[in-house]
Amino acid sequence: TGVFFQRKKKKSSRINAKHLPSSLPFYSKRKATDTEEEDDQSEKKYRKCEKAGCSATYPVCFASASERCAKNGYTSRWYHLSCGEHFCNECFDHYYRSHKDGYETFAFWKKVWTSNGKSEPSLKAFMADQQLPFWVQCTRPDCRKWRQLTKEIQLTASLAETYRCGMKFNNIKSEGPDQCSQPEDLEVLTSQKCAENIIVRGLVRVRCVQEMDRVLHFMTRKGLINTGVLAVKRPLLPEKYCSVSRNVIIIGAGASGLAAARQLQNFGTQVMVLEARERIGGRVWDDASLGVTVGRGAQIVNGCVNNPIGLMCEQVSARSWDHNEFFAQFSGDHTLLTKGYSVLLHKLGEGLDIRTKCPVQAIDYSGDVVKVTSSNGSQWTAHKVLVTVPLTLLQKNLIQFNPPLPERKLKAIHSLGAGIIEKIALQFPYRFWDKKIQGADYFGHIPPGPEKRGMFSVFYDMDPQGKQAVLMSVITGDAVQTVRDLEDKEVVDECVKVLRELFKEQEVPEPLHYLVTHWSKDKWSQMSYSFVKTGGSGEAYDILAEDVQGKVFFAGEATNRHFPQTVTGAYLSGVREASKMTAM
Repeated sequence: TGVFFQRKKKKSSRINAKHLPSSLPFYSKRKATDTEEEDDQSEKKYRKCEKAGCSATYPVCFASASERCAKNGYTSRWYHLSCGEHFCNECFDHYYRSHKDGYETFAFWKKVWTSNGKSEPSLKAFMADQQLPFWVQCTRPDCRKWRQLTKEIQLTASLAETYRCGMKFNNIKSEGPDQCSQPEDLEVLTSQKCAENIIVRGLVRVRCVQEMDRVLHFMTRKGLINTGVLAVKRPLLPEKYCSVSRNVIIIGAGASGLAAARQLQNFGTQVMVLEARERIGGRVWDDASLGVTVGRGAQIVNGCVNNPIGLMCEQVSARSWDHNEFFAQFSGDHTLLTKGYSVLLHKLGEGLDIRTKCPVQAIDYSGDVVKVTSSNGSQWTAHKVLVTVPLTLLQKNLIQFNPPLPERKLKAIHSLGAGIIEKIALQFPYRFWDKKIQGADYFGHIPPGPEKRGMFSVFYDMDPQGKQAVLMSVITGDAVQTVRDLEDKEVVDECVKVLRELFKEQEVPEPLHYLVTHWSKDKWSQMSYSFVKTGGSGEAYDILAEDVQGKVFFAGEATNRHFPQTVTGAYLSGVREASKMTAM
């Protein structure tokens, strides 16, 4: 009594190719056995999985690590990964017990897992990460069945792309295609390309591939993939999303406006951009008159890791300056873009319908469509309008809204401050600073008194390779008002005085050429960056980003609480609003 017998299964030379139903309810059927074994099931002893909701009546151990593996028979305990994926207690002991053969493998994995800062290194995590089999789908259009690979076979993108049922694996090359043979042009990421590169063990790969279209469309709409300067031949989103937005007018061809326009056009929406200036770029404006590119506006990326673009400008109020400290910032070195931001923004603008010299004067959203009127009397209509003008222009009511903007939004607009940074660039006949600064890319000084604070405190070498002799400096804070009404030559003379104080031991020559910015007087900016005023709150950025009646939307660095004051923040806000308009 208490003894049971099980016929030993014949060892098969074929690969383990289990067929999973295409609908994939996550359950596990008992392994197929010989007819005689099926007849003996009533005499066998089984233990069900204790996981609540697990539908596997007869769990099967996928690990087969221990010689005493329960296979599809009895074990003192089943460990649950999914309704179709279990491992037995004998295989658990094989890796977990220090006197067992698999313990060193598990111990080494734990060390690597912990060093990578991942979750608790449990044996369940080890099994999921190292022991689960891979699943692959047959590429024959009339088949598309899912097959389980044997443990010895590693799934690769190349294998997923070419796999067919019954394939012999001796001749399969695991490496991918020759990278040199790939096309140079940017390609749209499709669900098929994604599926081939989902390399994950277990049944979760089946679910990921089956849900790929939905995930792909969601991530595309959110601007997480298929974004940036990508140009497409057909809409990236299904037609239902295209019809939602219909046509959109974007006011402002800066980083946020161009980002939104590119996204919406790639989604299949008809887009027109109205720009008041004769050029695109907004507060990105590059100048090459001194022999190198000098960004009159943004040119520095503060933190390059995972950062598409960004210039972080610091501001004058100790209480509120770091209002976004609770949000993740970009890491990595700060970088000066030697070619400037304009290259990127002009690439974003390629193929878009951009109307320059069209300053918008009024936006009427009282009816079913939105009417936009320019200062020369031209009028356009759209289903949605995106406003990306600088904060100062909203504060000064340069655009008349009908009906007026909600009081909540107006309060947020006026609770934010508009800061100014002016720049000066000087071209010299030779690099007089090289010997003293010893190869540094930039240098600075502490002003002699508080009245000089913000006046030429940092000098950037615009050609650190040593070919050109151009220095660029900044004027910030109260110093901006000091130079506001000076002639350019007077500002240059003040800057040269500072340099001669720094390099007293040598001659500092007169500059050959120079440029000085005047953002405070720029009609279509009147500012450089936004900031939270003393006593204010970063919540104002969120309120400014809210749409009005699902018709009028807002983007720009002053609407991005996570990354204000930056080109990155402006760009991401445009992507954000494109997603929002498409989803509504």
